[in-house]
Amino acid sequence: MSKTEHLTGLIAAPHTPFDKNGEIAWEIIPQQAELLIRKGLTGAYISGSTGEGISCSVEERLKVMERWHEAAQGKLKLIVHIGALSLKDVETLGRRADELGVFAVSLVPANYFKPATVELLVRYCRKAAAFAPHCRFYYYHSSLSGINLPMPEFLEKADGVIPTLAGIKFNSMNLYEYQLCRRALGGKYDIVYGTDEFYAGARALGARGFIGSTYNYQSDLYFEIDRAFDRGDWEAVEAGMNKVCRGVDLLVRYGGVACGKVLMATQGIDAGDPRLPLAALTTEQKQSILREYEEIMSGK
Repeated sequence: MSKTEHLTGLIAAPHTPFDKNGEIAWEIIPQQAELLIRKGLTGAYISGSTGEGISCSVEERLKVMERWHEAAQGKLKLIVHIGALSLKDVETLGRRADELGVFAVSLVPANYFKPATVELLVRYCRKAAAFAPHCRFYYYHSSLSGINLPMPEFLEKADGVIPTLAGIKFNSMNLYEYQLCRRALGGKYDIVYGTDEFYAGARALGARGFIGSTYNYQSDLYFEIDRAFDRGDWEAVEAGMNKVCRGVDLLVRYGGVACGKVLMATQGIDAGDPRLPLAALTTEQKQSILREYEEIMSGK
């Protein structure tokens, strides 16, 4: 039984930038790609939760995919979220990803009429993955989707049924289940960890590949934590993770995506405000976020 390629390093989940009229600011995407390349990230997971993919039209998502493919210049592994309520939309997105030859496709399955069993989830993912037969397929496991089926069982039942299955984007605080998935089928599948505030915990359990939103603006901090981890400097790991967790607390208090977009200003990138139904922040809130983030990163 051969193993799939296991991703290593940081993969950012970029924001989709919007202008003052709520339209996609296309000129910002090359800036985002250049930042990730310059910082030494492995790749980008586009049009996912952080990228507000489900708040964009299929036409917009196709263009976002194309712009990222062009801007990445082959220097970033692109994973494209193709999940949608309609399987026909999944097909449109998957076929274009396949034409572009991106590294992988991924999805949160339809979550209004949702798959109720692992068997139905495998059937759905097999259909979705087949739209991009030349791309690796990562299932996106997130408690936010409302689909909380056992992932070790998913891997067991999907093995050999979904030919392009590479693994799981594992966005859960359940590190026990994460370990079960890593060990499933002799470690065949790539279980990429995706909950930033549990970074060091997953690292201690063997994780080497990570997908997250905070890597967009504080990758340097995670690289510092990694170096401290490798030399066994646990005080430095703890200090670094304290900054990570305080930063996540900031996101939680100010609405997640909206706050993350504000923090992109620390990297010289204007990502705009989120689209409804997510709430935009006031100028005062944005200023407060930047002040507090500066204090966090300075260790105050």
